[in-house]
Amino acid sequence: MGGAIIAYLPLLVNLTNKEIIIIGGGKVAERRLRQLLEYKQSITVVSPTLTDTMKEIVTINNIKWTNEPFKKEDVENADLIIAATNNEGINDEIIKQAPKKAWINAAHHGEKGTVYFPITLQRGRLQIAISTGGASPLLAKRIKKQIDLQFPDDYETYIDFLFEAREIIKKLDMDKKEKHRLLKDIVQNPIYDKKAQKTFIKSLKKQM
Repeated sequence: MGGAIIAYLPLLVNLTNKEIIIIGGGKVAERRLRQLLEYKQSITVVSPTLTDTMKEIVTINNIKWTNEPFKKEDVENADLIIAATNNEGINDEIIKQAPKKAWINAAHHGEKGTVYFPITLQRGRLQIAISTGGASPLLAKRIKKQIDLQFPDDYETYIDFLFEAREIIKKLDMDKKEKHRLLKDIVQNPIYDKKAQKTFIKSLKKQM
């Protein structure tokens, strides 16, 4: 029942010094550009036309735009390729011409690519990716809404507090068990109040 399941490994990828090429200028390419700009500013867009909104994004963010149809040379040095034209034949050609080292996101047919973009929820350092493996994007969106209620926007402050506390605790002159106890305590008994967070951080610093 159903097709073969392709196993995708969830990864957090550092895009520093990576060559990213988006080929296409429609709504899908626009959406991918928005997503990638949260993590990477140096991106190249290849397309003879762009949506008005995408043109604005390209201009504001000083994105390199190759105002021409796709050609093989566009992807020769690419590390991540987004094949997002409205022509399936061109998208297939992009995949065919891609260097072996490159990761490919195939907007027209996800299984033809090697990576895809899950639905994500982010609260500062906290990142949650949601995927149904292509079974139901609508369900993935529904799950995101449910998770969204568990982690309100101000949760970012709590995550930053945990990070700062952990960095200090790692430097304290105490045994590993005691450090682990402290770290476990601020997770099991979360401190959401900003004043209480500052007080806790001060108490840690006094022990340094």
